[in-house]
Amino acid sequence: MTTPAELIADLDAALLDAGEDVKLRRLTLGPNAIQIPFDADVRASIRPLRPEELVGAIDQTWSRVVLSPTDINRAQWPLPVKKNDKIVQDGKVRNVEFAKHIRVQNVLVRVELTVGG
Repeated sequence: MTTPAELIADLDAALLDAGEDVKLRRLTLGPNAIQIPFDADVRASIRPLRPEELVGAIDQTWSRVVLSPTDINRAQWPLPVKKNDKIVQDGKVRNVEFAKHIRVQNVLVRVELTVGG
């Protein structure tokens, strides 16, 4: 049986090999209602949505993003990732619309996001 640690290690290796560097961002309110970004440098796999996923307001500008909990935890970024957090890819800020946290044996092994923009 595959352990959560093995699943995370496999994902980390895949992201290192075929992923890209992005920032995971959460905006927090500071003094005088100024938005302060809290960023984490993470590796991600970013792929366009499949044609059958393009329904309603979801169009070809949306993507599926896969992250490992390793980078998120290393940066001490506050989990869970949630709607309206951001992915910054090549300087372009993209909004998290949906977040799925995949757990195996009660351990977070993968974060899958749907981002728009």
